[in-house]
Amino acid sequence: MVGQIGPLVQVGRKKTALAIHVLGGIAGGATIGLLLGFGGLLLRAALGDTLLNTIFVIVVPAALLYAASVDLGLMRLPHLTWVRQTPGSWPCSMGHYPGIFAWGFDLGLGVTTRIPYQSTLVVPLAALLSGDLATAVAITTVYGAARALAVVAAVQSVPGDDYGAACDAIQERVVPLKKLVGVTALVIAALIVIS
Repeated sequence: MVGQIGPLVQVGRKKTALAIHVLGGIAGGATIGLLLGFGGLLLRAALGDTLLNTIFVIVVPAALLYAASVDLGLMRLPHLTWVRQTPGSWPCSMGHYPGIFAWGFDLGLGVTTRIPYQSTLVVPLAALLSGDLATAVAITTVYGAARALAVVAAVQSVPGDDYGAACDAIQERVVPLKKLVGVTALVIAALIVIS
C-alpha cells in the first residue's frame, strides 16, 4: 500500500491526500461498525443482555488468546487472511483523491483485504458480540483510523521519494510488530476478563 499511495501523494497535496486516506479509513471502520453493531443488537434481542455479555467475556478473550499465540509464534497454525488486496487501479478509475479515499475505506473495513495480524480477526468479532451499536462503531472506527494512520506514518517517514525503502522498512518490522500486536491482544484479553 505504501508503495502505491506514496507516489500518488506526490501528485497532489501531500497533507490533503493523506488526510483523505485517513478519512476513508475512518469511514470504512464506521461503516463496518454500523453493520456489525446492528447484528449485535439483533443478537442481544435474541439472547438477552446477560447471555450476550457472558459470551463476550468468554469468546473475545479466548479468540484474543488464540490469535496472540499465533502472532507471537507460540502456535504454528496457518495464517488466516484474504488473498485479495486493495486494487491499485482505483486512483486511475475513480480519480486521484476519490481513489485515495477508497483505499483508506477498504483498509478501514478490515475484512475485505489482507489481514496483517491474526489478532485483527478479533476486531469484527468483538464489535458484533458487544451487542451495542455505539461500542461496535467505536471499536471498528478506531481500527480503521489506526490502519490508515499506519500507512500515513510509513509515507511520512520516507525522506524524498524512495517508497521502496519504506516498504522494505515496513517488511523488516513485520515480526517485531506482530509480537507487539500479540502482546497487546493478551493485555486486552486480560483486561476484559478482570473487568
